Amino acid sequence: MEEIVRQIKSQQEINFKNVEDQILMADLETVFDAENNSRYIFHYLHSMDKFFINPDNYVYEGEKLFGIPENLSVVDSGRPGYEKDSSIVISREKLLDYFGYVKNKIENYFETLTAEKLLQKPDGCGHTRLELILAQFRHLMWHVGLSSAITFESKKEWNKFSGLNRF
Repeated sequence: MEEIVRQIKSQQEINFKNVEDQILMADLETVFDAENNSRYIFHYLHSMDKFFINPDNYVYEGEKLFGIPENLSVVDSGRPGYEKDSSIVISREKLLDYFGYVKNKIENYFETLTAEKLLQKPDGCGHTRLELILAQFRHLMWHVGLSSAITFESKKEWNKFSGLNRF
């Protein structure tokens, strides 16, 4: 594996650890801005699933595999598919199962990724692979922070957070 891809993969492993720790501790039922925390978590998992590799060549498998309707990833009332119902709580087990699926998909992707491919745009996509990855790093950590704060408000305890030297 080329060094730049190895470094990106290593940092994504830390992201995965933060996601797992956050899901394990999250207060899923707490409502913030009209949505419960499980929906925010599903939102960022779905985003990694769809946008990390190629959003223009994406097929959602989560409903068939885990029983989670895709529209539950929409947490903004101004977006198509939004369903306002804070009583719909996605179980921790389903979130962890979906997380494992997404993690495996991305880990497999890294096995075929090269430095040259990082600067190329996937078929039909307007962004390079590197742009997609960096955008997901930013989006993911923003939402993990939000979800962690929601949990802190209800439990008065922060979840673990791993930084640069996690491994």
